[in-house]
Amino acid sequence: MERKEFQTWLAAVDSLSEVQKAEAGAILAGRPAGEASLAALELGVGDDRRCPHCGTPGAVANGKARGMQRYLCRACKRSFGALTGTKLSGLHHKEVWLRFGESLADGDTVKVSAARCGVAVSTAFRWRHRFLAAIKADAGKLRGIVEADETFVLASRKGDRVWQQAKAGKAVPGLPERKPRQRGGKAKKRGLSDEQVPVLVAADRSGATVSAMLPAVTADAIRAVLAPVLDKDALLVTDGGTSYPPCAAALGVSHAALNQSTGERVRGELHIQTVNNRHSRLKDFLRTRRGIATRYLDSYLRWFHLIGLHPNPTPRYCLAAAMGA
Repeated sequence: MERKEFQTWLAAVDSLSEVQKAEAGAILAGRPAGEASLAALELGVGDDRRCPHCGTPGAVANGKARGMQRYLCRACKRSFGALTGTKLSGLHHKEVWLRFGESLADGDTVKVSAARCGVAVSTAFRWRHRFLAAIKADAGKLRGIVEADETFVLASRKGDRVWQQAKAGKAVPGLPERKPRQRGGKAKKRGLSDEQVPVLVAADRSGATVSAMLPAVTADAIRAVLAPVLDKDALLVTDGGTSYPPCAAALGVSHAALNQSTGERVRGELHIQTVNNRHSRLKDFLRTRRGIATRYLDSYLRWFHLIGLHPNPTPRYCLAAAMGA
């Protein structure tokens, strides 16, 4: 950490509550790995101890279960813990989750994650997708000049039992004619086709980024992604794609299109180089995963946002993100 960053961080210490100061002190002093992991999870319960069942604050401590504090809501009389109501509820071996957060931050493979945490490969695989599914993909509002463009990822049915049966030489009614690809492979058709999955990426000049799989490159599909995140005063900048003008009109935002077919890549402050950079970084991130099954692509987009666009993803940051913080 740079000196100025450290001074900024240190200046915020005075605003911490006594409980938060005690927790920060314990972290700095060092804890055994298991205790540190459970303590990080306990931070999921806010100071108001709000019940996840009825939303009433002021729950009281009510014993412990599996090493973690339980709370009793005075209103609905139901108990809860830090993971109640989250996608991580019900998973075991919580004492090594901070180590698994480190594995996510480092971009480990499933086998490396399993060895790192001392669990089965199937457990590490299940954890990966439960953790990634729990991460919020909300980047807030995209403001000012907002660039948007789509990129394409090769469709994959890796792990699909129907394709596995075809690979074994069994006849499968209704299966597309192409044979299963090996280790990712390449599309049979040139250019864009149904072998490619479109991914929309939008980014503003502050760095806020949104990405999502599209069922098709249409104005309605793009509008469904941008409507919740695009500020009404934003200027949407795109290439010459025909889906964007009606999309911008439906959203009620200003739109500028660059005619890249004639070589127009920059017009004053307008360009789509930021979002093209995101495309390049996303492709590099996916390439090292050796072919992503399309059914898991949405989770890997969240992982890309978690570590690919964050300057310094730490194990605690990854664990907190999986808890919805």
